[in-house]
Amino acid sequence: MSHEKLGINKDVRHWLHTIEQGYRYTAGPIGSKFLEGLRSGKLLAGKCSVCGRLLIPPKAFCQYDFGEVKELVEVAPVGTLRTFTVVYEDSYGNKLPNPVIIGFITFPNTVGGIVHYIINAKPERLRIGMLVRPVFKPEGERRGSLTDIVGFEPA
Repeated sequence: MSHEKLGINKDVRHWLHTIEQGYRYTAGPIGSKFLEGLRSGKLLAGKCSVCGRLLIPPKAFCQYDFGEVKELVEVAPVGTLRTFTVVYEDSYGNKLPNPVIIGFITFPNTVGGIVHYIINAKPERLRIGMLVRPVFKPEGERRGSLTDIVGFEPA
């Protein structure tokens, strides 16, 4: 392994290109069921076997009491926008033709949330606390991925 020692902050460099890196992600049994739910157009939360909390996205073990998550429960497809950011430039500093909005969405009676695109909305019309709902890709285009949700739009 080689590395370069840099003296001061002005010497810091960055890389804006793609570095190929092969890997295979395994979602595990609970994560796989969550992704299958997305392919079916459903949002699923993992239910802790000890405290009963609903975790979205689901994890294999509850972060509060380490109870194993064995069951998934469908949650209402309407969430609350907790925070958002508006992106006006790409990673090269070029102005985007349309701003991109990214938000953090929580769901009733669940712990956690989902970071995703906010679509079909103008930045000046968004408000913290507003209700949003997922917009899924057409059924034949879904592959069992978080990208099966195109984004969240105002409800």
